[in-house]
Amino acid sequence: MTDGQAIMEKEVKLTAANAATLDGVMRDPEVLAKAGGKPWRSRTLVSTYLDTPGQALLTHKFGFRFRRLSETGEWKACLKGEGKLKDGYSVRSEWEQNVPGPVDRFSLLPEGSLRQQVLAVAPGGELLVPLVETAFVRHILVLSLGDDSLAELALDQGEIRAGGKIFPLFEVELEQKAGRVEPMLDFADALRHRHALKASQHSKFALGLQLLHGDWGHW
Repeated sequence: MTDGQAIMEKEVKLTAANAATLDGVMRDPEVLAKAGGKPWRSRTLVSTYLDTPGQALLTHKFGFRFRRLSETGEWKACLKGEGKLKDGYSVRSEWEQNVPGPVDRFSLLPEGSLRQQVLAVAPGGELLVPLVETAFVRHILVLSLGDDSLAELALDQGEIRAGGKIFPLFEVELEQKAGRVEPMLDFADALRHRHALKASQHSKFALGLQLLHGDWGHW
């Protein structure tokens, strides 16, 4: 999504024990079969989550980040709503837009739905404060799960940084791209049992907030 229009993001977040577990998922024969011979793609993603000094977005249960794709230098701005995360399954509103680069005030965001949504709840003229940073390598594969259901499988390995602390990241995500959500949930459950994955209880941003000040916030 690149034009800033809202979408409803539906995904399953699972936590892996270590890099070896992620490697096991990457080589899983059923995963490779569902991909139909397509190869894994890799990206290096660095994200910074920001807010106003008074944390206006957090107060209204939003999170905002700038993300850079290291291989191409491409930048994206993303606003996420509070949503719900239960047993690893997350549903939340998301606004994402390509941008020339990061800005230090929300008023300097490009015109569009993302900017409008941000400015509806946060002042535009205040200098932004970085809260959390994530840096990880993401391996991606699109899976065909039957009944016209398509899901993107992402394996993330890296770290979350906040308040001078670091949290290691080993995560498996399945995001619905088309069709019914039930096949994705069933496949995620099968992966969880085969690879001893745990249902994530918190987003990357929430883990960063925990590092920052011991509070999960609304994430």
